Amino acid sequence: MKIGVVGHSSHDIDEKLGSKLLDQLISRIVSLNTMSEDIEIVTGLTNIGVPKLAYKIADKRNYLKIGISAQQAYEVKCGVYPVDKEIIVGQKFGDESIAFIDYIDYLVRVGGGNQSANEVKLFKGKCSLLNWDIKERLHEQEFKLGS
Repeated sequence: MKIGVVGHSSHDIDEKLGSKLLDQLISRIVSLNTMSEDIEIVTGLTNIGVPKLAYKIADKRNYLKIGISAQQAYEVKCGVYPVDKEIIVGQKFGDESIAFIDYIDYLVRVGGGNQSANEVKLFKGKCSLLNWDIKERLHEQEFKLGS
């Protein structure tokens, strides 16, 4: 089970609330799946904001951590989170979006900007193409910066 996570990549988030929201949404997805398979948390590799919080949950639950990002992840000040597997696609953030969507089975969005919105749109297209139930596969929660 590959759970993609998108959302704000910023220091300006309420980490306690963000962690709580992510934990609830990830738990909901895991509880829907009764098959015992490896669970992977897949997000943007950076050690900041929602991606960092998702990886911390993965650490706590002993899930695999997958980082899919562009080369730009190595150029940002926040650095990269130590993950089990890195997939680098393209140079600039957003170049990796299609590879990210192709990789995942479920998507969790906690806030986010244009790239998160685009990835949700791409994931909805994937669900439609594969006849997946969007209500089962896509879990979203608004989460504003500084909230």
